[in-house]
Amino acid sequence: MWNRFLIIASVLLLASCGAGRSSGNDAPFFEMRGIVLAWDDVCNPETVDWLSLMKENGLNTISVFGKDYTSPEYLAFRQKCIDSGFEFEYEEHAMSWLLPRELFSTHPEYFRMDENGQRQPDGNGCPSNEEGLKVIMGNVRQFAMEHTPTNHRYYTWLYDGGDICHCEKCREYNAADQGLIFENHIIKALREYDPEAMLAHLAYHNTTPAPSVVRPEEGIFLEFAPFYRRWDKPLSDRSAIRDGETWTHGDYLDMLEANLKVFPAETAQVLEYWLDVSQRSGWKKPQVRLEWYNDVYFDDLKTYAGYGIRNITCYGAWIDKYYVDTYGDLTPVEDYGQGLLNYRQE
Repeated sequence: MWNRFLIIASVLLLASCGAGRSSGNDAPFFEMRGIVLAWDDVCNPETVDWLSLMKENGLNTISVFGKDYTSPEYLAFRQKCIDSGFEFEYEEHAMSWLLPRELFSTHPEYFRMDENGQRQPDGNGCPSNEEGLKVIMGNVRQFAMEHTPTNHRYYTWLYDGGDICHCEKCREYNAADQGLIFENHIIKALREYDPEAMLAHLAYHNTTPAPSVVRPEEGIFLEFAPFYRRWDKPLSDRSAIRDGETWTHGDYLDMLEANLKVFPAETAQVLEYWLDVSQRSGWKKPQVRLEWYNDVYFDDLKTYAGYGIRNITCYGAWIDKYYVDTYGDLTPVEDYGQGLLNYRQE
């Protein structure tokens, strides 16, 4: 009870400083207030009523991953979200679909070269190979038709953690440059299908450092995902570092600033992991209870707002029936939604 009192008191204090709850009718500072969920988190009618939970706490955007996106049950859920007034998106790593691995046997040149000069059927392909880029662009339309977002924001993320191409033409580019070459081609293909399309450049893992050479085409927006940060310390604590990692929070902030010199802040988006039970559980079930640090969360919101970022989304994977039956606490989700809804800058 005392801890809960302290949390409420901290929220009221933030409100008096321009954050937290607002007594006026002004619009929320954060325009996108999103959640990213696994299909298993939402498909069981006996599990968490995510749509009601979202509506009650001011979340307005939902993304679901891990399902056959042409199935009747998925399409029905998507329509239910739209009918309930939510923006509906799809966020997942897509390169293995856009550049099918089975092409390696006939066209190894489409795929990345490792540091030993050998082509490999993994990772993100060779961004200097024009024919391979045409294959990707040719598959984008079908991808877009099956994953059309309501807000025109598309996410064709690169291969998760995949290595880059080290061929003679590609070696001058860092990982973010190589990703941006793919994305600059993908956005052109997307806009043939959806003239208002926007495409995420995911700053995550080896693409977190900003592009050094390549510049984004119109419609590319930054999606910043500080995956290796600490959760018990705010990003503003520049010396904080997770055990076993090399990037401090200060490094993350420096990389965010560098990215915002390449991508516009007004379209930038943060993909956080404050609510990601799957990550805290090491992607092994049964899942652990989420440790929620409300003071860290509010400090992070202030940090992101200070950079002019107005779009926030967050993984909430594995907050499901087992989680609720075992731990019985959805307070972190409520605090997350209310924090985004009621944050105000001075």
